[in-house]
Amino acid sequence: MAMNKSKVIAAAMGEIPFDRVIRNIKFINLMTKEIYDSEIGIIDGRIGHINQPGEKSLSGKEVYDAQGRYAAPGLIDTHVHIESSMMTPVNMARAILIHGTTTIACDPHEIANVLGIEGVQYIIDASRDIPLMVYVLAPSCVPSVVGLETAGAAFNKEEIARIMEMERVIGLGEVMDFPGVIHQSERMMSILETAKKYTRFLQGHAPNLVGRELSAYLASGVGSCHETNFSEEARYKLRAGMTLECRESSIAQNIKAIAPVLKECQYPPNATLCTDDREPDDLLNDGHLDHIIRRAIEEGIPPLEAIKMATYNAARLIDIPDIGLLKPGNLANIILLDSLEHFSVNEVFAKGNLVARAGILVNEISRQEFAVEKRNTLILKTKPTAENFKIPSSYPTAKIPIISFNPQMPIITDLEEIELPVKDGFIDISGRDDLSILAVFERHGVNGNHSVCFVKGLGLTHGAIASTVSHDCHNLMVLGRNIPDMLQAVDVLCQSGGGYVCIADGRVEALLELPIAGLLSEKPAQEVAAETAKLKQKITEFGMVGNFPALLLLVTFALPVIPNVRLTDHGLVNVNTQALIPLQ
Repeated sequence: MAMNKSKVIAAAMGEIPFDRVIRNIKFINLMTKEIYDSEIGIIDGRIGHINQPGEKSLSGKEVYDAQGRYAAPGLIDTHVHIESSMMTPVNMARAILIHGTTTIACDPHEIANVLGIEGVQYIIDASRDIPLMVYVLAPSCVPSVVGLETAGAAFNKEEIARIMEMERVIGLGEVMDFPGVIHQSERMMSILETAKKYTRFLQGHAPNLVGRELSAYLASGVGSCHETNFSEEARYKLRAGMTLECRESSIAQNIKAIAPVLKECQYPPNATLCTDDREPDDLLNDGHLDHIIRRAIEEGIPPLEAIKMATYNAARLIDIPDIGLLKPGNLANIILLDSLEHFSVNEVFAKGNLVARAGILVNEISRQEFAVEKRNTLILKTKPTAENFKIPSSYPTAKIPIISFNPQMPIITDLEEIELPVKDGFIDISGRDDLSILAVFERHGVNGNHSVCFVKGLGLTHGAIASTVSHDCHNLMVLGRNIPDMLQAVDVLCQSGGGYVCIADGRVEALLELPIAGLLSEKPAQEVAAETAKLKQKITEFGMVGNFPALLLLVTFALPVIPNVRLTDHGLVNVNTQALIPLQ
């Protein structure tokens, strides 16, 4: 939003009235760490003047009485995947604006893995002219691992250059291939150098990276990380000058580990807050960045420091200078709080306009329709048969590698070899209640790949679960104990265009339709949240065990960057060696 400097200056000087004056506020000054009574004058969507104690009251065409509430900058999420909400950009905006988030920096690498550059363009188009400021990062790792999985697209330096030219693209999305960076692979170095021609903001992804390797990563130009899980790791990265994007998502909660280090380091400027992946039921029940600020306060971070992380520090990281701080000339993205300690957001102003009050949008946000939303992206080159869920063998028994899950830490898998009987030419698991069948089908119409293996330790007792949300290539994943149910699960998702489904004894127990790229729903947050909650309940009833969210396990079965073994459409992958494992 370009500033009419002459008009803002004239209003600041009192030569013309403000469009709106917000009176009777307790102003949170993030620079001086003061709170004092004040008024804010707004013109053309920007702040013209903020009264200091003792100054004359401001005049405006409209006056809004804040009734003594605290005024803070609108919240900024520095790292988020819209696709994890399972909603369109407009519906996500409707869900998070009411919680005080007025700006997000999103990495659309999920939809990019399905639709390529067109998927990135869709996120840009679908988020245009809405109250939520949506900035986009060019996805750096599409696919996550070249040669071990099939995506709907592949991004190299040429694609990155095209995306960087698009509107509201402000940086390079999380660079997950940190081994490729520190070992200077040609592909990753060319992507980084291309991005640097357009931006200073190169977003990182560096779990457990410290020492010389971290220095090499930072030397490449990458400057932040949202994958910091441990206190000592956080301290090392802060000392090295890396910005910590402190995450509290549906999948990973890191505030508890990082908060003590932030306190020890006296709340350094290189720390922000982010949601990363937030599922719709969590958004509805707990909130967005407001929830993370509450968690930070619970862990002993003073409210003003937590607010500063989600506003001023965040704006500096994403390099957008006119947000994140309430000062003359900046955009009037303002939230009014009932309480600092409970961080309860009452009113939300976006570019000076009241957009939400008491958890309700003031005006409906209109939504356009796009042709890409109607496109079928679940394209199987051949229809799956029962044999696709079986492993043949010509021996009486067979030793076979399987994926083993630890219920206490199921996100980390192990490779195990077991001996199983063979019946009618196929390996037989009917006598093993601890084993399930996992299959992956390439669904982008590229090569028709499919793979199958057995998994141990999930606790699945019956039925089948299928999903087209399967990070990061989002091929069709099917897990089950009953092959007819698994085949039916495939059919149901093919008819709905993608999503999640639970089948038991031929009955559809839960269905979450995600027809847009097999990732997103057109439905509003309340409906998607209810369907997500029912899906999670059914997965639990099917016997899935562990201390991690059920959907997390499902969507990471095929992600060949999480240790130690995964199943992609190419086959069983040893993540540590980045090599395929023969089944026999």
